[in-house]
Amino acid sequence: MPERRVRAMSVSALWEFLLRRRSALCAACILCLLIMAALAAPLYAHVIGVDPMESNLAGSVMRNGTMQDVMQANDNPLHLGLSPIGPSWRWGAYALGADSQGRDVAARLLYGGRSSLLIAISAACLSLIAATSCGLIAGYCGGWVDLLISRLLDILWAVPVYLFAISLSVVTIGHDLSLGPFHLSADSLLLPIVIIALIYVPYAARPIRARTKSLSNAGFVLAARGLGASSWRIVLREILPLLAETVLVLAPLIMALCLLAESALSFLSLGVQAPAASWGSLIHDGEGLIYSRPVVAIAPGLAIIVTVLCLNALGDAAQAELRAKGQR
Repeated sequence: MPERRVRAMSVSALWEFLLRRRSALCAACILCLLIMAALAAPLYAHVIGVDPMESNLAGSVMRNGTMQDVMQANDNPLHLGLSPIGPSWRWGAYALGADSQGRDVAARLLYGGRSSLLIAISAACLSLIAATSCGLIAGYCGGWVDLLISRLLDILWAVPVYLFAISLSVVTIGHDLSLGPFHLSADSLLLPIVIIALIYVPYAARPIRARTKSLSNAGFVLAARGLGASSWRIVLREILPLLAETVLVLAPLIMALCLLAESALSFLSLGVQAPAASWGSLIHDGEGLIYSRPVVAIAPGLAIIVTVLCLNALGDAAQAELRAKGQR
């Protein structure tokens, strides 16, 4: 029988958890650094004096005491075409070089992190809210309500994730979306947030529904019914708090999936729209420079890998902690 008393996740309890799970502490520190770096993107661009959203094909930059063109002649025998300036690996403008439009890669990397992390976190929160609502209603009500919600979730589950996301993006990204009083422009970040949140609802709703069904037959829930408590009170006061642990385990994993989905959509030009940047769109920008300036594509790729690994480490640590607590 599950324990009725729910321990509040205080700051001290969270700190104790991080100290017990050193991998989670390391992952949390890295994620905090990434978030702070992304938030500092406007400050970084202002300090080094670049505009990462504007093309700068005719610009120049100070390197080794001399002014050098941002776009330089290729090193082929005929010197045909132009290549962006390479990285200097030093603090200042174009520390990671320039892209094909002469824009600062380091500044766009930070701005891309703002978009990617904002979309991933927002989509994960929205997806978990919808999944928790669906799982609670289906698991507690049962009967035809459970059957209807479960079949709708099965339909969403059966459609390949990226095919579903691409289809929704193709329909909505070319024109504005109006739903009654709500109006979203084609370049709004809310569009990829809603699309990505929708496709991952079944992944979180299934375990929440299963957990709700098991809690619905627990002794304290039966006792609450016997005392005449309403269904709303039972759901909100007895069952929902006990679902917090399940949601906390799912949260970093769903966030990682949302980040990968956003990167894939932006790489296909179906997510964040130019001139705004995301890590996926930066990889797309560096695709044509992979042999001459590989850092343009590798830097955002490494950022995605590090973020996803940290989120997976947090999810694994939370799951291991809950398993260990259940055995005590």
